[in-house]
Amino acid sequence: MSEKKHDYNDIVFIVTELSGYRRGSLKASIDLSAGRIAWTDTHMWNNDFVRALSPQMVEHIYQNLPGTELLSWATDYAKGIGHLMGSMTGSFPQDWSVEIRFSDGEVLKACGVSNFPKQWSVYRRLLEEVAKTSFRLR
Repeated sequence: MSEKKHDYNDIVFIVTELSGYRRGSLKASIDLSAGRIAWTDTHMWNNDFVRALSPQMVEHIYQNLPGTELLSWATDYAKGIGHLMGSMTGSFPQDWSVEIRFSDGEVLKACGVSNFPKQWSVYRRLLEEVAKTSFRLR
């Protein structure tokens, strides 16, 4: 990771994955530059989709991303201190990852097992609002 400080407005692509033993996985890929979301649910294959996002929804995402503190997750987990910042929010072990791609090509990634960032529920609600479906393992 470079020392360059990115802004939420520099984000062009976000991939979020959630998986759990014998519970499948969910993957949401939001392409902000193309205005598109792709969704993959290994537990319910008929829940897979690709959907266009309106310019208003893309703007809504940009406006609400700072409230998720997403960029600090990438920094804290990359430094190895993310587990100190998070909380256990799952009733069973779950792996999670968020990959952030910026307009300059740089990629940041945060990941963990069951120890979710403090703002995970805020971020999950934003994902659910954009996708119009639940981002929770069954």
